[in-house]
Amino acid sequence: MDSTSEIRDLHETCTRKARFCTSPVRVRVDDVVVEAEWEQSPILAPGGRRRRRPTLEDRLIARMLAPWLDGELARGVATSLSEAHAARASQLCGQRTRFAVARSLKRLIDRAEHPRRAPFNPAVPPCPEVRAAMPLILSIHTRLQSEESLDAQAIARLKTLLSDRNGPCYKATEPGALAAELEGILDAL
Repeated sequence: MDSTSEIRDLHETCTRKARFCTSPVRVRVDDVVVEAEWEQSPILAPGGRRRRRPTLEDRLIARMLAPWLDGELARGVATSLSEAHAARASQLCGQRTRFAVARSLKRLIDRAEHPRRAPFNPAVPPCPEVRAAMPLILSIHTRLQSEESLDAQAIARLKTLLSDRNGPCYKATEPGALAAELEGILDAL
């Protein structure tokens, strides 16, 4: 199976009811690129408000495609694009995910303060970078633990940052890269 058909199947899974395309072009079976027409989603009322809550099926699809949907939301894709995007945004803003991300931030701090290589976790965060960004990490941790509503795209950016083993959390690329990324996330929260 080639990557084009995988992308097409993924788009059809996320937007299964009316087969709305999430990209400006669609590749047909005969490898002809056709401009996709943008249509109003049937789940949105005029003005962009949602008509209904995500169903169990939507939530399961969102859970299965979580890393992919998190990446799309982190890049700025609208949460109203499909039922799966809306369901994932709802999951990201839920207390369970917020507390899990807060625990991941605590683990990042602990690994930076007590660095050691574990056989199953070879990634050790760059200690000076994490220590320099400690006030930002703690303020994001506090915001995640609070009851206030937070932006789903900012939480997706944070999850993507924490899970990217080649990102500034785990590789010291340039000084201040982690702090700059965390400042952007904190502003978006």
